[in-house]
Amino acid sequence: MATLIGTVSKIIGQVFAVASDGTRRVLVEGDRLFAGDQLNTGAEGAVAVRLQNGQELTLGRGSSLQMTPQLLANQVPHVDTAEAVTPSQAQLSDVEQLQKAIAAGDDPTQTAEATAAGPSTGAPGGAAGGGHSFVMLEEVGGRVDPNIGFPTAGFNGIPEFPDERLAGDIDPDGDPAAVTAPVLPPVVTPQVPPAADNPVTLNGLSVEGGELSVKEASLATGSASNPGALTQNGTFTINAPDGLSSLSIGGINVISGGVASGFPQSITTPLGSTLTITGYNPVTGVVSYSYTLNGSETHTTDDGTSLSEQFTVVASDSDGDTATGSLDINITDDLPKAIDDDNGVASETQLTLNGNVLTNDVQGADRVPVGENSGPITPGTFVGTYGTLVLNANGTYTYTLNTSDPDFKALHGGGNGTETFTYTLTDADGDSSTANLVLNIHNNDDGVTINGLEVEGGELTVYEKNLSDGSSSDAPALTQSGTFTITALDGVQTLTIGGINVVVGGVSAGFPQSITTPLGSTLTITGFNPQTGVVSYSYTLTDNEAHPNANGANSLSEQFAVTVVDDNGTTANGSLDVNIVDDLPKGVDDSNLSTASESLLTLNGNVLTNDVQGADRVPVGENSGPITPGTFVGTYGTLVLNANGTYTYTLNTSD
Repeated sequence: MATLIGTVSKIIGQVFAVASDGTRRVLVEGDRLFAGDQLNTGAEGAVAVRLQNGQELTLGRGSSLQMTPQLLANQVPHVDTAEAVTPSQAQLSDVEQLQKAIAAGDDPTQTAEATAAGPSTGAPGGAAGGGHSFVMLEEVGGRVDPNIGFPTAGFNGIPEFPDERLAGDIDPDGDPAAVTAPVLPPVVTPQVPPAADNPVTLNGLSVEGGELSVKEASLATGSASNPGALTQNGTFTINAPDGLSSLSIGGINVISGGVASGFPQSITTPLGSTLTITGYNPVTGVVSYSYTLNGSETHTTDDGTSLSEQFTVVASDSDGDTATGSLDINITDDLPKAIDDDNGVASETQLTLNGNVLTNDVQGADRVPVGENSGPITPGTFVGTYGTLVLNANGTYTYTLNTSDPDFKALHGGGNGTETFTYTLTDADGDSSTANLVLNIHNNDDGVTINGLEVEGGELTVYEKNLSDGSSSDAPALTQSGTFTITALDGVQTLTIGGINVVVGGVSAGFPQSITTPLGSTLTITGFNPQTGVVSYSYTLTDNEAHPNANGANSLSEQFAVTVVDDNGTTANGSLDVNIVDDLPKGVDDSNLSTASESLLTLNGNVLTNDVQGADRVPVGENSGPITPGTFVGTYGTLVLNANGTYTYTLNTSD
């Protein structure tokens, strides 16, 4: 059980007692004080305590004293006080004796002991109307443990003075007495030193970057969920030697009127988190608190990765001194992190690749809701080296390979490449992160094909009859054009047609390119489209050809070898065939306008004149030509036919 030290007998102003457990209470008369209590007087406060040993203890303004069993020892405690010392009863008795001596006519300067101020100056003293002086000593000190000293007390009675003698009074001898005014003790005003005005200070609220730090990453939706780390604890210290009268933290009234509130006390902060004051120790001045992050916050781009929530701290002491500080909580933003992605292999047999770049990304606490057409990914259509990527806001994508792309063909058969697309992930408060989507590209080792060179009877047909000396001259018809197509997915390395180098080392030659064919005609390569693989050409018949004998209206074919080699050495061969149709001669019946008779025995003419010799004509000379010559005996005469077509018919009138 705690030791009772004394009971409060008098109170002036406001006086507090702080128990050993930190509880602070305002004292009133009759309150009991126990060992371990600490007395604190304010700027205008004073207290008198009746100790258990019968002594009285007084404590002046702006003072403090610890209640200990030493105060009950057989000695008067020494108390630090700013109050004046009150004259004791002994002092009052000395004054009364001095007054009686003066009334009896004695000279105090001659009969009294030397004053504390030293020997007399020789001047008369004690006369009527005169005064006297004395030195009152008092002790002034700081907060100390009590020691034996001079007790303080009030007057216990009223000073007695000699009866007043008035003018006209008769002394014992019958003579009029001299009127002597009573000498009253001077009114002494104790010199009270001003009470110390101690400031209030706050320690532990000037931590660079904030007193506490919490991370959004620890939230349930954060990148490193850790619920236990969402609450952080801290302390700071208040030093108020004059006694703490009020304390507020972020709007929480921790102390009001010198009395501490119960703990814990919590508020929901402007940012939606929780600030809790968990305790206050009045003996040490330590304030304990905690902060709990309840959800993600909107960080601005100017804040970088941190947001500060600040709480004003205001502390005031009993004489009005105030200190202000700021309790700062640093909230670290949970930044998104985009992570590189890859997918399968796009090739001629796998033209499209599908996926989602968001699947392996870390969105963080400030995530953007994902929908069919919404999400944290910056969408767009991106043309790559070998194909095109369509990226959606929700992270899904489709890549389409373009096998006709020159860069793809440049990979050649069996070659590999990569497509790299950079995408951006952005969270709800504007923080972003980029990563790469890397796609593999493979050019298969494809075969080479030639289409359009399998036409029965030849790819082109020209007619000798269209020659200028043909049976049906038509110069434009002598030139015929055509095309065929090369399919070489790995790219064309070389292409030759009838000895014409159309593509060499993957590079097309200029066009047109022409050669004179073995039969004397003209073959021309008019173009090659690497994108489509189409080869265009023409053939011009420049003269009649020597067709095989006795075959009638036959055809003669002129053939040109076609060879294609792709980039990895795969080869395809074909033949471009041109059909040359023979121009046949046509003999036309003849007649003679004259009539053979006795008066006109011979008829002359030329059977070749109206015949069609065709393109393959035989030169006509005096004794040569396309006509089979001979002498033919007829019914009425004889016909002599020459090779050049001329003839003579002789009538035989004797027949």
